[in-house]
Formats: sequence, C-alpha cells, structure tokens
Amino acid sequence: MVELGEARAAELTVEAVVEPRFLDAMGHMNVAWYVYLFDRGIWEFFERHGLDEGYRQRSARGMFALEENLRYLSELREGQRLQVHTAALEVRPKTLRLQQYMVDCEADKVAAVREVVAAHIDLSTRRSAPFGDAVLAQLHAAPHVVPSGSLSEAAAQQFARDWVAAWNRRDAEAVLSHYAEDVVFVSPKAQRFVGKPRIEGKAALRAYWQTALSQIQRLEFVLDHALWSPRAETLTVVYQATFNDQPPVRVAEIMRFQGNVVVQGEGLYGASLTA
Repeated sequence: MVELGEARAAELTVEAVVEPRFLDAMGHMNVAWYVYLFDRGIWEFFERHGLDEGYRQRSARGMFALEENLRYLSELREGQRLQVHTAALEVRPKTLRLQQYMVDCEADKVAAVREVVAAHIDLSTRRSAPFGDAVLAQLHAAPHVVPSGSLSEAAAQQFARDWVAAWNRRDAEAVLSHYAEDVVFVSPKAQRFVGKPRIEGKAALRAYWQTALSQIQRLEFVLDHALWSPRAETLTVVYQATFNDQPPVRVAEIMRFQGNVVVQGEGLYGASLTA
C-alpha cells in the first residue's frame, strides 16, 4: 500500500474534480482520464524545472515518453476532489524517470500511482540528446522520492547517488534519515573510532559518525557502481574513498533494506589505490 505521506512529499502539480464527462459505464473515472490528469502533472513538472515552453522554443528540444507503468489502487467517483503529485525518481544524462501519485482528497488516500520514463529529444533530428548543464541542475534540485515497499532498480541507483552526495557534503543526518532506529552496522573503521566494530541502533551509529567526522578533515567519495538485489533487498555501493591525506581506497558498502529503510549495513575496505 502506498502511504499518503510518500505521495505528499512529491510536488503538487494538478488539482481537479471528477466531472460527469470523466465517467465510464461503470460509473467511475475512466482510465483515459487518469492518464490525462497524470499527463497534465508531467507537463506542469516540466514547466517548473527548466523544460518549459521557452526552453523548447529556444533549444528546439523537448521530451518524449518512452515507457510507463500505471497502478489503479481505488476508484474515483463523480464530484470527488483529487490531486496529482509528481517527483523525480532518477535523472540521467538523456532521460528522466518520474513518479506520480493521484490522491483521493475525500478519502485521504492514494488512488493511483504512475511511473514514467521520458527521453530528452533534439526535435530537429528526432533523436535523444543530453540535457544541458542548466537543465540538469534544475532537475537534480527538483523534489525526489524513494517509493515505499521494495525499491525499484531506478530508486536504488538514485539512493546510491544521494548517499554518496550526502557524505561528500558531510551531512550525516541526511544519511541517517534512511536508517532504521534498530539498525545494525559493522565496519573496521568503527573499531578505530569508537573501540568496537559492531554498532547497534541509530543513536549509536550517529555518535560513531559524528566522532569520525570530527577527526576527518578531508572526506571524498567517488561512486563506482551500485548493485541492487530486489530478492534479497540488498544494495551494494562500490566507491572510492579518500580520508585526510591517505591514499584512496576501494570500499564496498552493503545495505540490507526493509521497505525503504536500511536495517543492516557493513563497510568492507580494500587495498589502498596508488596513482
């Protein structure tokens, strides 16, 4: 079940009422109108985040839909108020993956969920083209969501990028926001900083990371790749880590999820890398 809070963390992009013309023979909103209202939400998102009409006119570039997945969770009837919320799941050099939620305002619940992949297109050649730096910056700054339940491949890859970015800005609280209160974490680095390799609970993990950051003047992570196993609900993030003036090392961080929170983690450190 999709949580209402998850939906409302995304941007509100459409407000509407189910009109008589929206109804089908079953007396509820026809599927065509779900798609229509979701599509209005997509275009409103584009307008707010650098892909507006002015951009299309100046650059002769726009967006084409590549694929979509729509789940109907409950019916909407005549006169009911609804909202469409839209957020980014994944921003790539030439494509954008979006997550949308249709909220039944009367029942205060999510009525439908849609995931869309769209490509950035050069309209003169009708082929995909990279986003410009200015548009990429706006898309990365747009609201992102991590859907509840088991992560999708796209959400897992976005999590890995966000995780690395949070560490590079030394934002331990942003990292901790994705960890369960009873998380268990194991790392040889913990032995060095707090005297034991096994950390139990979010409060203890916060204390460990705060202690470590206070003693690390330079911290830089470079993502290599991330591997997501939906069956095991495990994300392995492989990256290069530099601490202070030490040579960079290869690290694999293994995180086991329950839903969209990390319940177990382990840091594995390889040999130092040389130039």
